[in-house]
Amino acid sequence: MKRKLSLLVLIALLLVGCASYEREQLPPKVTVGGGNTVAVIFFDNFTDDYSLSYEVEQRILQTLSEYYRVVDPSETEWALVRLGLLRGQSPNRDQAVRLGQMLGVDALVMGEVSAYFAPVTQTEPYMSRQRAVGDKTEFEWEVAQNTRVMVSFTGRVMETRSGNVIHRVRAEGESYVDTKKAIGWFRQGEKPGFWNIPSPHKNDIPGVRQSAVRKAVSQFTEDLMPTYRWVKVDD
Repeated sequence: MKRKLSLLVLIALLLVGCASYEREQLPPKVTVGGGNTVAVIFFDNFTDDYSLSYEVEQRILQTLSEYYRVVDPSETEWALVRLGLLRGQSPNRDQAVRLGQMLGVDALVMGEVSAYFAPVTQTEPYMSRQRAVGDKTEFEWEVAQNTRVMVSFTGRVMETRSGNVIHRVRAEGESYVDTKKAIGWFRQGEKPGFWNIPSPHKNDIPGVRQSAVRKAVSQFTEDLMPTYRWVKVDD
């Protein structure tokens, strides 16, 4: 007991003598027109999945909202309609400046979702373990499935003061999950028939897809977001 108490006292003394640190925020590498207000216009979709561009837009909105003031999408849609811009029509310099004035933003975010793959592959049945049943040996068979999602998009940021593109990134996100499914126990020398083997499923795609989109958006927004470091503070 005395030994433990002495150790605690020593740790406390060391902590008191240690220098204190605080977390310092560093500005983004790419400054958004000298301000902090942005609007996510749209991401055109060149894939067969019609909802993917919406998911990318929402993830970008959520990420940028942690640091910037992001205009509500309904206000952005209103301004695009007033300006006569349809989804998929990127604004030119003059239109970007006009949108900035209408929305009161320093920058516009837009882009194109160019690729989406979600392959699901399943192995052939294999023996995973065995057990003894009387004088017989049985083997448990199973299959493994890999669900992988790959997302790619190009994102741009236009400054509304000049209408220039100040940030452009081709972002790629990939994620996967491996799962196993037991088929059943079979005696030595037997193996599952065709009817015993489960079909590949797509139940894991939503979660894996969300992760892939998050990784791609993180690449695009990396230089737009602040970073942090720990600095020593003098007592």
